[in-house]
Amino acid sequence: MSRDKNLVNFSEEYELNRHLKKVGKRQTKENREILKGIGDKVKKELNKKRLKHDELEDGIAKNLNHLD
Repeated sequence: MSRDKNLVNFSEEYELNRHLKKVGKRQTKENREILKGIGDKVKKELNKKRLKHDELEDGIAKNLNHLD
């Protein structure tokens, strides 16, 4: 059974938009780019190459002030 659905695919706009919508932020190109940066930061902190959705959500919660 594939576990890919548990991992964030940063190249898919719909996945990033879903995370933005979940926290009440605008689904813009700029916000998606900021999410990618947050993802890079969290990956580095956790020493991981891929993130699970809940790991990204934790990073988003810590960086909400960066999103519009």
